[in-house]
Amino acid sequence: MKYELGSLESELIFTLEHEGKYHFTVKDAKQILDASNEVIWKTLHKLAEKKRIQRIKKGHYLLIPARAGYETKWREEVTKFIDELLDEYYIGYWTALNLWHLTEQIPHTVFIATTKRKRGLTYDKTVPIQFITLNPKKFFGYTTMKTNNTQFKISDPEKTIIDSLDLPQYSGGITEISKALKHEHNPDTLIEYADRLGNKTVHKRLGYLIQSLNLNYPEEMIIQLREKISEGYSWLDPTQPKQIHHYNTEWNLKVNIPLDAFKSTIQ
Repeated sequence: MKYELGSLESELIFTLEHEGKYHFTVKDAKQILDASNEVIWKTLHKLAEKKRIQRIKKGHYLLIPARAGYETKWREEVTKFIDELLDEYYIGYWTALNLWHLTEQIPHTVFIATTKRKRGLTYDKTVPIQFITLNPKKFFGYTTMKTNNTQFKISDPEKTIIDSLDLPQYSGGITEISKALKHEHNPDTLIEYADRLGNKTVHKRLGYLIQSLNLNYPEEMIIQLREKISEGYSWLDPTQPKQIHHYNTEWNLKVNIPLDAFKSTIQ
């Protein structure tokens, strides 16, 4: 259903879009409209009913552009406001894999790492935004990316790999991570990040994938990874059924994906 906008509603929406302000507050609306508090609240309420704005917390709203669309639009729209919405954050996991062109898959969900617990939200009822709360010691290895006059924080390529190996459920599973590892990465940085993260299962998965897929990484890297694995057995891919195809004794992994199956997907 198409809703007509009143004069104040139109003025607010037009001004916000003209200024490229996708995250705004009640104070911003009051400055634009120069109206009483009662009028401001009524205008915001009507715009929310008409699906042109979305309340995200008390006094804070997101603008939903009339042209907001699906799939490839998620990146364009969400990155416009996320830097204003959060202080400590970075876009990561499967979303970062795609933004760095390490996978061709476009995840429907936007994955954002933060140090403060935050409830997920769905932007424009089509784009789920999932916040992953990290221990502060894991919150490192990010940079700033600029696209279309928008800048936002994102895990760098090596940290994206390590984060994904740490929590494959937010990265499309081991198959997507394998695709990303085919690209050139700094081996010293991968080792440094894996050590700093503190999850020895990351060393296991990284070493196993490099070796099993015959990826072009230094032998010294394999030796360093092997020296740091823990004794217990870990699942190779926790996103897949817990059906063990074999135990890999070199990397102490319960391999629950047929090697030929995921080798063929990254050719």
